[in-house]
Amino acid sequence: MGKCKNITRLLSDALDRRLTAGEWLAVRMHLPTCSGCRNYRLHIALLRTAAHEMSGVADHESSGRRE
Repeated sequence: MGKCKNITRLLSDALDRRLTAGEWLAVRMHLPTCSGCRNYRLHIALLRTAAHEMSGVADHESSGRRE
């Protein structure tokens, strides 16, 4: 579980900053073997997209185009 805790922290950090090469390597080595961490990555991406949509910071709105 300790490794998963570190990987999920790195996945969260990646939303706010660029990970180092070593950090990305750790994530890339771990994800193929851990369905829990793969699911976490998908869920945080979905939550981020939903939060952007709800706040009005969607991609199409950031270009100045409103629907």
